[in-house]
Amino acid sequence: ALQAKTRPGAVGWERNSGGKSGPRVMDLSAQLDPVALAASSVELNLRLMRWRLMPQLDTEMVACTKCLLLGAGTLGCAVARCLLGWGVTTITLVDSGNVSYSNPVRQTLFTHEDCIGNATPKAPAAAEALRRIFPKVEAEGVVLSIPMPGHAVGSAEVAQVAADTAKLAELISSHDVVFLLTDTRESRWLPTLIATSQRKLTLTAALG
Repeated sequence: ALQAKTRPGAVGWERNSGGKSGPRVMDLSAQLDPVALAASSVELNLRLMRWRLMPQLDTEMVACTKCLLLGAGTLGCAVARCLLGWGVTTITLVDSGNVSYSNPVRQTLFTHEDCIGNATPKAPAAAEALRRIFPKVEAEGVVLSIPMPGHAVGSAEVAQVAADTAKLAELISSHDVVFLLTDTRESRWLPTLIATSQRKLTLTAALG
């Protein structure tokens, strides 16, 4: 046994709330949670990117930016993955199409399984893929057909077009940045007008 004069003054025991000496217990289970580990790793990577590339980047502001992606095809998938890599945690994708057999090779959030069986809407499937990649992201997929100029609207479709327009305006209003990622100019016309009227930052990354 150690003599009193050589024994260290602290051996890991502390006085508890009852005034008696006892071991200090620390719960580290939260540190072993896979989701928490992923979140801390992503944050560390963002700090490294800021240190190396852009020291003035406000990563907290980027993380809080709500992004609306109109189009969940090739561009939509690519932009969503890029936003995820830069720390954006709120992403909403809008599309009216379903995943087809030609999509997975070009659109990185879909797999062959999405093409089998019943039709799989692109927007919800892309949002689910984002959550699988990073569980902390708040990703939502909205199935919505964007009204377009030059497309005839029958009397039976008027109510649905009005509802789609109202929903589109609501989505744009609730987000900070709008990405126009659809494949036709006509489908980007109405979102551009609404976003401009609401003074929202709007980015076009489409070629058609």
